Amino acid sequence: MRKKEVLNLYKSRTKVYKDSNGLVSKLQANKRDFMVRETAFLTQIIYKNEQITFTKKNDKFPSNQLWVFRLVSEDTQRFVDAVMAGDKEFVCPEKKPVNATNIDYDDSYGTITGTDVNSAYWTIARNLGIISEKTHDRVMADEYKVVRLAALAILGRNMVYKEFKGGEIQKDPFIYKGSDISKSLYKAIRYTCYQHMENISLLLGDDFDAYRTDCIYYRDTPDNRKKVYDYLDQHGFYYKQLEFEDN
Repeated sequence: MRKKEVLNLYKSRTKVYKDSNGLVSKLQANKRDFMVRETAFLTQIIYKNEQITFTKKNDKFPSNQLWVFRLVSEDTQRFVDAVMAGDKEFVCPEKKPVNATNIDYDDSYGTITGTDVNSAYWTIARNLGIISEKTHDRVMADEYKVVRLAALAILGRNMVYKEFKGGEIQKDPFIYKGSDISKSLYKAIRYTCYQHMENISLLLGDDFDAYRTDCIYYRDTPDNRKKVYDYLDQHGFYYKQLEFEDN
């Protein structure tokens, strides 16, 4: 089995709550070459450049949402292919801190407010072109919050497959490490998020208090809120305002 067959898996099928053991036994009996990868949520069988996914019952992700992993994987592969072909540009941003605090913030007057960016990583993945506009919009509902974050978090991870040749399991597994580009995608999404937070903090100046991943805190004034909202609107983010009691 060629490594390229693992890399380009646009042909895929998903079976819900089915037993994958039957197909594995059949492929072994017919002395086929194939690979198997198992996780807590699914089993994937790769045979003749087709990936067949068997979902498992799990409390964390409903079975009718596991297709999001496939959708993100396919979008991501197209993005990587385009970068490698020279059709798209990709540069991983400079690393920024996940949290930052203004130690010189003067809290002797005014009140603190916060603006929390909704689905920041998901929107950034769209903005960077890693996922398509169609995928972004299709999975924006609150019910997909956990699965869409998980689908992004596994980008670039090594995937370990049991490899079968002539129906016989091989001693050493096949480890798909992906390209350097694919390994950098989730890092790029996170660093871009922190860069946005830093940019907003600079707009706020001395009125900036802190940011935590995708939520920024600052002195509550109409002008400051406008600065934050205008920036987030410009970059296509959805957000909500947090209110705190003045102690």
